[in-house]
Amino acid sequence: MKPFPVYRLNEKITKSINKIISLDISQGIRDGLDPMIHFTDEQGGPLSTIAKISEKTFILDENEPKRYVTISAAYAQMLWMICSIVLRNHDSLAINSEVEKMTPSERIQFQQELATDNFITRYERSLLDQKKVFSESANILNSMEILSNRNLIDEEMESLYMSDMYDMTSDIGVRINSLYVYAMTFNLLHEFSHHSLNHDFSSEGSLKEEEEADHNAFWAIFSDLEGNERKTALLGILCSLVSLIFINKSLEDDGIHPLPIERIFTFYDIVKDEGSNFAGLLCHLFYIWAVYTHDVDMPRLEGTYNETIEIIKKYMIEKERSNNNI
Repeated sequence: MKPFPVYRLNEKITKSINKIISLDISQGIRDGLDPMIHFTDEQGGPLSTIAKISEKTFILDENEPKRYVTISAAYAQMLWMICSIVLRNHDSLAINSEVEKMTPSERIQFQQELATDNFITRYERSLLDQKKVFSESANILNSMEILSNRNLIDEEMESLYMSDMYDMTSDIGVRINSLYVYAMTFNLLHEFSHHSLNHDFSSEGSLKEEEEADHNAFWAIFSDLEGNERKTALLGILCSLVSLIFINKSLEDDGIHPLPIERIFTFYDIVKDEGSNFAGLLCHLFYIWAVYTHDVDMPRLEGTYNETIEIIKKYMIEKERSNNNI
């Protein structure tokens, strides 16, 4: 069976990690971290552990790396799908917001421009229909559901390769990749942070260590990047955090990591004023999650997106705590 399509993108992740200079990856490697990423779930899934850093139990050579990072290939593929959903919803919000600001004559001119048939105008026309964007998101989630539960068969793997999501000659493919690269960079820097912060590898880990790793990875990216690249990276981090609630639909506490909803809002509260309409985007993603999980009680849009996301935040945190008997 073919490997997952995301395998073709690994070198781009390496380039993005090299831009995060404040964590000093090179020193981490000198201190015993294996620079190679080891993949699990390579034969078409299903998803196991998302990512972890481990200590080798048997070392033949004292110069051999003592610690290594493993990532689920199935998760990497699912993360790419989440990035596709995030980008489409981000762009849909942006274009509809611009249309709302247009004068009647500007709207007529815009509609005339959209009448020209090419890849960009077809994409922009699809974004204007938010119901269609939600429908496309649901179709992507159906594929994710399969990856969560079983191995893909050859025909299903082939269909992934046929998707236009992976067309690196298209603008949308390149932009999805940009989000994916920083989403995966955040995940890898989280694992690296366990190494650089000298966390205890003799046990499973603790909530305090996981929170430290999250913040160490986040602030390294936030402080080392600027401008549009920082905005792209922040959207990538959002993809990483949101992916957890689509994988862990019941919002179950694993006893080690921060609860997924509280984890999302910890960093949303930091970046919400950085632009890119994070409030509107997060509202859309929670509405998609509600459809995916058949949650009929999700609060509806009331007032502005900024007002609504605070209502959703309260609802989701209460739901998460109730599900975990907290």
